[in-house]
Amino acid sequence: MTVFLRVLHIGVAAAWFGHKLLVPGDLRASLDSTQSGDQLIGRLERAERLGQITGVGTLLTGALLWWNVGSVDTGVMVGAGLVVVAILIGATMARPASIRLKRAILDADMPAARSAGQRIVAVLTVESVLWVGALIAMVS
Repeated sequence: MTVFLRVLHIGVAAAWFGHKLLVPGDLRASLDSTQSGDQLIGRLERAERLGQITGVGTLLTGALLWWNVGSVDTGVMVGAGLVVVAILIGATMARPASIRLKRAILDADMPAARSAGQRIVAVLTVESVLWVGALIAMVS
């Protein structure tokens, strides 16, 4: 059971990290072109859903693994803390920026959309750094 949980945890965590790698480029390209904003909104909403599911899935599979193993090293606890911080940053900073981006696109306010897009990219960068920190803490 432990091996299954480890593989599941690593897979969900990889999907959580990986899903956001293409978002910054998509935001930049879409907001700098004449492409329909509706298409960008749809892609962003799918990325958000995937991020929410895999972020919570990372926490849940990690908790199940922790419960199954019993005790864990300090590095795992530090990594778990970094994961929680990344999720909180996403919820409190990326989500409002995403709402502003969608509203700006619907209002055809491209300067505001670009500003919100830059905020999302910055938050995703911070989340990625925290994710890498969590990975390093957990495997060291």
